[in-house]
Amino acid sequence: MENSVAIRRTTSSIISPTNSAASNIPVEDEEYGEDFDLSVSSHKRKQSGIPLEIAEGMSGLASKEPSLEVIADEEEGDINMHNPLPMSRSLSRLSSFGRPTSPIPEFEELFDGANRRFRYASSIKFLSTRNILILAFITIVAILMTINTPSQPDPGLDVSRPTEADAPTEDGESHFEGVGEGLEFFTEVDHVRYYKSPDKMKEMKSEGPTPADRQLGGMHIFKNVCLTNNIDAIHYENNPTTSLRGLIYFTRDQEHNPKRCVPCSNSENMDSWDGTYEDEKVVKHKCGMNGLHAMYATSAGDWSDCIMEEENTQIMKKFGQTQSPTNVSKVHFFQAPTFLLQFNAFDMESALFDMLMTYLPFWRMFERNEFPFTSLISHSVKGCVSHSRHPFCELLHQMAAFWEVQDLTWESDDTLYCYETLYYNQLGYNRNLEHDGHVTKEVFGGLRENLFNRFGLPRRRTVEARQMDVKIQGQDLLGTKIILYDKKSKDETHWTDMESVVTQAKTLEKYQNVTFVVVKDFDDLSVAQQARTFNEADAVVMVHGQHMANAIYAVDETSFVGVGCSGTVPLVGNPKFMELMDSSYRHVSKCEEDHEEGSEACVVCQDDDHFTITLPAFEKLIDDVIAK
Repeated sequence: MENSVAIRRTTSSIISPTNSAASNIPVEDEEYGEDFDLSVSSHKRKQSGIPLEIAEGMSGLASKEPSLEVIADEEEGDINMHNPLPMSRSLSRLSSFGRPTSPIPEFEELFDGANRRFRYASSIKFLSTRNILILAFITIVAILMTINTPSQPDPGLDVSRPTEADAPTEDGESHFEGVGEGLEFFTEVDHVRYYKSPDKMKEMKSEGPTPADRQLGGMHIFKNVCLTNNIDAIHYENNPTTSLRGLIYFTRDQEHNPKRCVPCSNSENMDSWDGTYEDEKVVKHKCGMNGLHAMYATSAGDWSDCIMEEENTQIMKKFGQTQSPTNVSKVHFFQAPTFLLQFNAFDMESALFDMLMTYLPFWRMFERNEFPFTSLISHSVKGCVSHSRHPFCELLHQMAAFWEVQDLTWESDDTLYCYETLYYNQLGYNRNLEHDGHVTKEVFGGLRENLFNRFGLPRRRTVEARQMDVKIQGQDLLGTKIILYDKKSKDETHWTDMESVVTQAKTLEKYQNVTFVVVKDFDDLSVAQQARTFNEADAVVMVHGQHMANAIYAVDETSFVGVGCSGTVPLVGNPKFMELMDSSYRHVSKCEEDHEEGSEACVVCQDDDHFTITLPAFEKLIDDVIAK
């Protein structure tokens, strides 16, 4: 045909026409009109919608073919003023370079006529109607997604980026910094969020307490709370303790109470979170429960500001409830479920009854199934179940009280510790074993068997087991072994003439098969040595004190005797505890004024802290022990 055009495809699908001498090529265009000059362009034509070769072919629009030296780069400002292009033709010109003769068709052959739209020589029509519609659709979707994207991440999702600051680092740890509201800024390591300031922590809402088990009392679960440490308690004149904590409960219910952050005093027995106590009249809020005194705030920063108020500071000092940290500058938020381990580290007997007698049935349940928490925190003794040699911590370690639960470290500075899920073993819940069935003989016997095995104690727990050992070994039980302790090494109540009266008793014929063992100071013995001392005893005669908690290592049918001027029976002497131990307890106290010498076992009190026992009274005591 006359106007037919032979189009050859190259590997790049672009036709490069030869130079044309035409001066002007009008192109029909609906938008710009018939006479729009396509020569108006830039030197970056390859990025436009017009194929590069067509643009090059249009260089014939120039009245004079420019040479390489004449080409100007408008962006670089490199214009050759010796041979400028005519400005009347267009704002800029495309360069054109001579090419060798080629069978490729001329530029004008690509058009069917002067008044018809040109066709692309490329096999791909980038600016087709279909492609334009696709681009428009993608653009609209992107805009809608941007509009509907929330300004902060879902609280349950951490959108983060790596960082190398803000937290302790070890090989293999991952560090992330949360992105969200301006207030939320943290570094996360192993499910712990580290905040540089309490103001960088978003507002929380506390929940609880809820029971950890509907049938077993004494353990509670709190959500989104922080813990503080009572630093006055260790200096109490009477009964100093390491067992008191403050619990920051986040709510807006108390935001208008200026004393919301002040805990109640420790002067009352608070056995219920919902109970009503005298100090509520002062602080205008609920007091909490034993060992865990409630404080209220809207945020960590709000609590820190509140306790710094002078009036609140003075009330806390008066109550003996100064809390640490005082001036909070950092917050550690533990996302993994955590157990609060607290007890009085100054008194192992109190620790045994305040903590363990509540925890035992839960321990047995967790041991058979699984522990619902993966970490624990103890402000009573740092590293209690990981490396501490404290007697009570050693007991917990040997009984595998927490198996592989991680023992968290803590800093006693300006760091506030907060927890997404906190398990609280209520301090003193079963102190007097008043909750019948909470600790059964089976559970307590299982604990003792466990400890006997772990400490490698020489005597087996039950009478039947010991009798079996005698038959196997072919020998009888050898006499009676009595352990005695006067507590003279302590600046407390003590038995002033114990060694003297024991020496006299050893000379008596009737006690030739009795072995008297005097302990100078239990603090000089390791935990294992203390356990062995009690395990080997048939009877224990001692001034009351925390060393009596070693009774847990004694065998069944051991006779325990507490001596002193006071008539107060120690926790170990509780008949319910003796029933669990299959043993007996007797308390020897001050003699009556009209008593007959040798008629009863009693002590002569010199003052409140010193007493003696006459030889006849001591004989009466030992005779009663042997008779049992």
